[in-house]
Amino acid sequence: MSALPAPDMTTIAACSTVLGAIMCIAVLLSWLEDGRPTQRRWLFAPFGVAVPAGVLLTWPELVPGPWGLRLGWFALTLVYGSAWLAARVMAGRTPRPLAMLAPCLAVLLFSCTVAAEGHWPELRMLPRTLLFAGFNGLAAREFARMRNPQLPSARTLRWIFAGFCAFELARAPLSLTLPAPFGPGEPQVWTIALFNFLLVLEGLLLGVFMTALGREQLAAQHYRLASIDPLTGIGNRRAFDARMARLASEGPNGSCTAVAVLDIDHFKAVNDELGHGFGDLVIVGAATVAQEVFGSANVFRIGGEEFAGIIVAGTQDLVAARAEMMREAFAARAHVQGEVSRRCTISIGVAVAVPGAEPHAIFAAADNALYLAKRQGRDRYVVVSGGKSAPGADVAAFAASEGSATALRAAVERRAARRR
Repeated sequence: MSALPAPDMTTIAACSTVLGAIMCIAVLLSWLEDGRPTQRRWLFAPFGVAVPAGVLLTWPELVPGPWGLRLGWFALTLVYGSAWLAARVMAGRTPRPLAMLAPCLAVLLFSCTVAAEGHWPELRMLPRTLLFAGFNGLAAREFARMRNPQLPSARTLRWIFAGFCAFELARAPLSLTLPAPFGPGEPQVWTIALFNFLLVLEGLLLGVFMTALGREQLAAQHYRLASIDPLTGIGNRRAFDARMARLASEGPNGSCTAVAVLDIDHFKAVNDELGHGFGDLVIVGAATVAQEVFGSANVFRIGGEEFAGIIVAGTQDLVAARAEMMREAFAARAHVQGEVSRRCTISIGVAVAVPGAEPHAIFAAADNALYLAKRQGRDRYVVVSGGKSAPGADVAAFAASEGSATALRAAVERRAARRR
């Protein structure tokens, strides 16, 4: 029985080039299917450059002299550099093509001079290997810096690039002795096969998880847009409900946490007298002041002229002080449109969360406190906690029973009555 023929090294390299072309087409089709997002255009670069790099490394005789291999290796360094640029763009940062191109040209110049035949050709793979490691490390760093939000595919890509960076660094000392394409020695079948396998593997993982990351980012953007009030730019009712659910799941944190419900006083009269455009100006002003006092991530527009805020302070007295700060700052703000200027006031109901309280019960208590502030003359705040009212209005205290559907329905009915 005759032995199987040894695999041809040119065939192995050609197969890798064809696979690179197929992945480039797959990325293109995915881009078209997803609506041609601008951000994902940079994902073409590493795959687009990989095809001519593979052609030149497989058939270097296409270019006279040693320039076929030199340009092929130069193009391969551009592949790794383009992967770094794609990672920067996917991570929300500006691409830096000159910063990528400069070291690639430096390595090409090194291979044409210091590492040329007749000098030190055994050094030619060392700078290439280190450059591959550097670009992989930079790409891993880009994904590690993604924090808002940190998506699953970004974490996976960070570890993929970090793993290949570690591999390139580990083999760098061996690049002085290994057979080509890992080093200066005569190429062997196993080195050609392993080198091409690693290239195809990294390209495949890059294409799959970069595409997945783009779709995750698009989904996250749609969710954020669905959770933002378009007039004020703060969170809407959906965002507020999600924040309340997180507060309930986090449990006590050692601080005093409270929910505030805010309502602009006599807002209907402002709209009727000065028009809806001026009313929108007042709403935006209230949102701006609330962000300054409570923090931009803690303010939500939950109705026409109604807002909710999360107050985190050391004590209940500090919670009350924050509510008073909000009342004073809004009352002092002049809303100006052309020659028209108007100052408005705001009423605030605050409920300090007690251990074990359900989110809807805390909100109902804050809404009840707002109702009391309105009933006592507006332009004031009321803080309630555990059946006791804190300074801010001399009113009868009340307790909001946890999970009370009656309290919640009453709060909703009172809100509807105020709007009428």
